[in-house]
Amino acid sequence: MNFARPSTGFILTEPASFNAYLLGYVAKWPRVIPYWTAIKDRLKMTGHKEGVAISGNLSNRVFEAEGDSLSHLPTIRVAYHVLGDKLEFKKIVVLDPPV
Repeated sequence: MNFARPSTGFILTEPASFNAYLLGYVAKWPRVIPYWTAIKDRLKMTGHKEGVAISGNLSNRVFEAEGDSLSHLPTIRVAYHVLGDKLEFKKIVVLDPPV
């Protein structure tokens, strides 16, 4: 195991480009920013267990929050790396929810 989640949750870091990327979807998905905040709050506590490990490495993971068109929420897929007490977001993509 390469992680040790503090009782208050992992220390999160994300590229500044994430905010600009998400702002580009506000017209189509007005709740995308608060939705992303809720995803981060969730992964802060459970990121070491949720998502799917990639490349056979438990520290590299992908998590997908399935959206819902009736609730006006997109699907958000995020790749991240967990090491020690830190969770570092690497890539994010906003997708239309399943029909």
